Amino acid sequence: MRTAASADPSSVRQWNERAVVTALRGAGTVRVSEVAAQVGLSSASTREVLRGLVAKHWVVAEAQSSGGVGRPASMYRLAEPPGVLGLDVGGHRVRGVVDAGSGALQTLGEVRIGPGRPGVEATRAALAELLAGADLSRTWMTGLAVSGVLDEAEHLTRSMAMTDFVGLRPADALGDLLPGAVLTLHDAKAALWAERVEGAAAGRRDVLYVHLGRRPALSLLLAGELYRGAHGLAGELSLNELLPASGGYDWVEAQGDADAQGRALELAVAGDPVAVAGAQRFVLDVVPQVAFAAGLVDPELVVLGGPLGPVVAPVLDRMRAEVGRRLDTPPDVAVAALDEYATARGAVHLARERLWTQLLDTPGPLPRLERASLVG
Repeated sequence: MRTAASADPSSVRQWNERAVVTALRGAGTVRVSEVAAQVGLSSASTREVLRGLVAKHWVVAEAQSSGGVGRPASMYRLAEPPGVLGLDVGGHRVRGVVDAGSGALQTLGEVRIGPGRPGVEATRAALAELLAGADLSRTWMTGLAVSGVLDEAEHLTRSMAMTDFVGLRPADALGDLLPGAVLTLHDAKAALWAERVEGAAAGRRDVLYVHLGRRPALSLLLAGELYRGAHGLAGELSLNELLPASGGYDWVEAQGDADAQGRALELAVAGDPVAVAGAQRFVLDVVPQVAFAAGLVDPELVVLGGPLGPVVAPVLDRMRAEVGRRLDTPPDVAVAALDEYATARGAVHLARERLWTQLLDTPGPLPRLERASLVG
């Protein structure tokens, strides 16, 4: 009878390093005993792991705490993590948010693209203006949220707002302007993730997000995770009639005219009574489609976001009632809690998670915490 082989000591050390780093995330400055209790190691083993992580710059040893009678307790905290940048790049403006490492997000502002027809060079110029003067020296990753359909290779295959980028990889077209590695994202998925982290969907596990803009779209949060589907296109309905393009808003005279749609959208956001009334009629008109989508995935919450989210708030109760009479157990319906920087904030949060994943998922012992260790 064969006995199970004992674990390779080097593999155990590698697992212990990652377990300790994970335990320290968000924990502040803690004692060795607290870390040991969380990861299930002895204090002596935990102290040894911490010393190794200090040498690799993952962990900082703080001044010891007396803790009362007896030997002072050793205190440790995770080193300040590298910064991440979040960008929301659309057809008419770019917005940015940065996390320098402290977890507090700083809004960089927005820059309009143009004048004239928005295109690659105009977008690059707007990005350069947005980032000028920002201290991004410790920024290791950029979350780049774009408006349109991304394929598995992160090419933009279809976009109403960014037509000049269709067929290109936005990360290639803009990457030389951006600090660190680039994670390209779908704008509606980034906005949903921001609402999940700090907005209307905080604490929820199953959410249907309806992005109401010039290109209405759906995004899904299932079991607490973004659902992308087999090809990364879950919720992308721009070739279907479930949620018509914003040419379906009845205050737009030219169906499919991107300029007319953009003007109508800006009028509604600015509070023009005719445009606002049209936006509110539109969202009530698509209640059957939203209820159908909700019936397929059974979310606990539907969030109405995007530029028109706040505009439709006055008809929220009517929408709840209309959804409710179409479903046995209807979800709640809420307007997104975050402002126009929601997509950029979501890009920051998602880029931060990808950064940690890439740093921690390297094979073998954890490398030194430095930019050269970032893979991918």
